[in-house]
Amino acid sequence: MLAGVLATPCQNTELRPTPQDIETVSAATLCLIQQERARNGELPLQLNAQLAHAAVEHSEEMVSRDYFAHIAPDGLTPLRRVEAAGYLPNNEVGYTVGENIAWGTLQLSTPAAIVAAWIASPEHLANILDSSYRETAIGIVPAVPSALAQGQPGAIYSQEFGVIVYG
Repeated sequence: MLAGVLATPCQNTELRPTPQDIETVSAATLCLIQQERARNGELPLQLNAQLAHAAVEHSEEMVSRDYFAHIAPDGLTPLRRVEAAGYLPNNEVGYTVGENIAWGTLQLSTPAAIVAAWIASPEHLANILDSSYRETAIGIVPAVPSALAQGQPGAIYSQEFGVIVYG
């Protein structure tokens, strides 16, 4: 399985996100994440719709409310976001969740640039390589909070990670 991930080249990693190619850019980003995990002996992550909802909402909120942080100005945390998205089925399950966020303008907004930045950051790389995570999703908005972008086009990325442990 890991050899197959490594043998499959990632496509479209140099695309700058636009509204028309968000799915393509998201797939390229996930491919690069999966390859990094495989290079380090970790299994691929599965996409999860609830995590996708949380990731997209967080990216959209950071742009619309003009901030860049894991915790929203109203105090909403990554855990509360994935809870609100329905990721945690009840209070009886065990879970681990994590989040990576990034933004870039121009060529620094491509999947290749964003994933390279995450890999270069020990905290972000730890999320990518965490062997307990089984699921993920990436939410990309082809815009950047205006306080950061200085008028340049770019994108903001949120990646949610999770695992639910039953009984």
